[in-house]
Amino acid sequence: MSIFEYFKEKWLTYLFFAAGITFSVIIYKLDRHFAITESNATYIMAGMLFLLVTYIIIDYLILNARIKKFRLFCELNTFSFDEDEFYHPMDLAYAKMVRGISLDYEKFKAGMETRTAEEIDFITKWIHDIKVPVSAIRLILESNENSFSQDSFRRFDMELTTVEKYAQAVFYQLKSSAFYNDFKITQVSTKRLIADSLKSFSSFFIYRKIGILIPDVEEMVLTDEKWSGYIISQIISNAIKYTNENGQISIQVLKDAENTDIIIRNTGMGILEEDINQIFMKGYTRSDQRNSLKATGYGMYLSKKLSDLMGHELCAQSTYGEYAQFTLRFHNEGTNYNVTKM
Repeated sequence: MSIFEYFKEKWLTYLFFAAGITFSVIIYKLDRHFAITESNATYIMAGMLFLLVTYIIIDYLILNARIKKFRLFCELNTFSFDEDEFYHPMDLAYAKMVRGISLDYEKFKAGMETRTAEEIDFITKWIHDIKVPVSAIRLILESNENSFSQDSFRRFDMELTTVEKYAQAVFYQLKSSAFYNDFKITQVSTKRLIADSLKSFSSFFIYRKIGILIPDVEEMVLTDEKWSGYIISQIISNAIKYTNENGQISIQVLKDAENTDIIIRNTGMGILEEDINQIFMKGYTRSDQRNSLKATGYGMYLSKKLSDLMGHELCAQSTYGEYAQFTLRFHNEGTNYNVTKM
């Protein structure tokens, strides 16, 4: 507590103190029959001033110590702090109030954690359960492929893949909350990352007649294969969504002394200039897609969140009406291991 804060707290006390001294001085000046010499009056005033200063110092030190003790009580576990250590009744009353609030908070927190754990268990079970009917539908669809036109078969296949992607997004969001329990840095091939990420999109490329250029080069990067694979899948999914029919998606791998980049570029409408700095925000959708029910604004947010957690960089650039480009940057040394908690 600063001296300014102390006087702000005690201003009423010293206002009355000053009023009392002023009153005494006025009486002394007005009453000429008051039997006291000027020198004695000066001594009395000096003594009162000395006592006032002494009182201010002692009172300030005591009040400051009380505040420090109470702050310590609040910062530490209040249940391990003995209330009898508070001598002043006001401090004791505040301590009991804070302890009551802490007890209510702990009960609320325990209840929330229990409910959250139950909800996470339910959602996790649902994600695993939904895979069974989706796989069954896909098996039935493949078994009766000749019963559908080629166009209808591809449409069904694409919609099933979309359902799987949405369920996967929920799963990865849940897992990202406990990211540090499921994180392993290893040397991973960029070719393997890209190939695994492209597997589930073959129908989309064929149906929409989108060309794909895949790099011939192979580099090794330090990352978690599962999480990085999900990020790349999200970028590819986004690229397919906004690439016109007969358009093209190209993937490059560039390496220098410090970084290795996986660059995914698609032709098409690109990204508006006013959107480019906001596309990684949670729930944000493109200005020209506001009325689209399919645009959730979540995929790029989660991708950015995961890349930051791993110490990678994810950025975007675009020229509207021509192309959009996303770059996932892996640092070649050290930084991948310096994972910082949220």
